[in-house]
Amino acid sequence: MDYTELLLAFDVGTTAVKGAVYTDAGECLFSSGIAYGKFSEQPGWVEQNPQDWMDCLLAIIERIAQEVDLQSVAGIGICSQVNTHVFVDEKGQALLPAIVWDDQRCAEITQELNHCLQQGDTREQAEGESLLDSSSLICRAEWVKRFHPEVWRKTHCILSPKDYCILQLTGERVTDALSSIGLVDANDNYLNNMLALVDGLAQRLPPIKPIQQVAGTLKSNLAGIRKQCPVVVGTMDCWASLFGSGAFSHGQGFQLAGTSEIIGLVSAQAQPATGVVTFPAYQNLYLHAGPTQAGGDALEWFAKAQGADVNQLLQGVENAEPAKDPLIFLPYLMGERAPIWDPKARGAFIGLTKNHGLHCMTRAVMEGVGFSARHLLEHLEQAAGYHCDALVISGGASRSDLWCQMKADIINRTLHRVENIDTGTFGAALMAATGAGIYQNLKEAMAEGVVINRSFKPLKSARARSDALYRIYRQSYQQLRPIFDELYQVRH
Repeated sequence: MDYTELLLAFDVGTTAVKGAVYTDAGECLFSSGIAYGKFSEQPGWVEQNPQDWMDCLLAIIERIAQEVDLQSVAGIGICSQVNTHVFVDEKGQALLPAIVWDDQRCAEITQELNHCLQQGDTREQAEGESLLDSSSLICRAEWVKRFHPEVWRKTHCILSPKDYCILQLTGERVTDALSSIGLVDANDNYLNNMLALVDGLAQRLPPIKPIQQVAGTLKSNLAGIRKQCPVVVGTMDCWASLFGSGAFSHGQGFQLAGTSEIIGLVSAQAQPATGVVTFPAYQNLYLHAGPTQAGGDALEWFAKAQGADVNQLLQGVENAEPAKDPLIFLPYLMGERAPIWDPKARGAFIGLTKNHGLHCMTRAVMEGVGFSARHLLEHLEQAAGYHCDALVISGGASRSDLWCQMKADIINRTLHRVENIDTGTFGAALMAATGAGIYQNLKEAMAEGVVINRSFKPLKSARARSDALYRIYRQSYQQLRPIFDELYQVRH
C-alpha cells in the first residue's frame, strides 16, 4: 500500500479508549479499542482511574504496531470526553480518581455558586454560556477544596483526560479553549471573575494553546514511533467529532451516537437559546451543541439488566412487529443534561401492559433516546437560527441501520452516516495532520478525508406515530418532574 505519512489518533471516551492509524489521505489502516469501567463509591458519584486511560492507550499502540509499521507516523492526535477532571500533583500523578462528566456530587455546591453569580453586580462569562452545572470544573474544584483540603494543597494542575495523556506522553501541561467550557472568553483567555469563585483555582489551570498546535513531542520511543514525534493539543470529543464528520460550514450539523447523544449545529451567528451550549466563535463559526445523559448507554443498561447482549436485542427488535399499545421510555437514568439540565430526573417506562415483552421495551428504550435527541435538536435550531435539513451521524450506535432509521423517523431529518464512524478519533487525526503540516488547515483536511457511506431518509409513514409519541414523551417529564424531586429528597 502506498502512502507517504501516517497519523496516529486516539479518543479517550467514557467507556473505552479508541485508537486508529490513518494514511495522510484519511484511509484507516487499523483500529482498536479497549474498554474500561466507571465506578461509584456513593449514589450520584461516577469515577474512573486515570491510569486506565494511559494503560489502554499504550496497549492500543502495541496492537497497532503489530499490524502497521509506525516509523512513518508524522503526528499524534488525541481527543477526549469533556467535563471529566483529574487533579494531579507536581509530578503529574493523579491525586484522586477522575470525576467523570455524569457525576452529580456537586449538585448542592453548584446551587451555591450559581447563587453567588446571580447575586453579583457583574458577571464575566463565556459568550452564550449559561449558569454553572454539576459537571463544571469550577464546581469540582470547590468540592475538592472543601472536602479534600489536603488534595487541594497538593494539586498542581486540573486536567481533562486528553490533557492528562498528553502530559504523560510529552511532559507538557496544556489544554485548549474549546474544551474549557465556561472558563474562557471569546479571545481564548481564562475568565478571571469566574475562576475567582474558587480561591486558588486560576493557578491550577494549564496554559491554553490552539487545537492544531504541537503541545510537545514524545519523551521516548513507542513501538517504533520515533522519539520527538509531535503530539498536537487536540480538543474535546464534540469538536473532534464535528471535524471528523466534515460538518464545518453554516447550516451543517452532526449527531454523535455514543454513550450519550451529542448533537451540534454550525452557524455564522448565535441566537439566544436555553439548555444548550454555544461555544465562542472558531474561525468565524459558532458551534451550538448539547449532550444528553444517556444514548447508547441506555441500551447497554437495559441489555445488562435483562442479562442479554445488545446485538441480540437489536436483532430481536428488527424481527418483531411494533406493539399496538404505545410505550414510552424516559432515558434519564443518571439525570439529564441538555436541554433540561435536571440532575434529579429519573428514567421511567410509561404505558406498560401485559402485551409488552422484551422487544417492545427494547424498542421503547431506543425510541426514548431518539426523542431526547429531537428535544435537544429543537433547542439547537433556535440557537443556530435555522431549520436543519440533515445531520451527519457517527459513533458506535450508528452501526445499527435499524437505530439510524428510527432516529431519522423520530427527528424527521435525513441522517448521513460517514465511513469513519469513529469521528472523534478521525477528527483527532485531522488535527494531527494539520499540526504536522500535511494540510494547511482543518477545512482542507476535512474535504480530503470525510466520506459518506449511507443516508437514512425519514419515512413519511412513520411521521404521525413519531409526532404523537414525542408529544407524550415531553408531557411525561413535565408531569413526573415533581415526583422526581420528591424521590431525590427521600434519597437524601
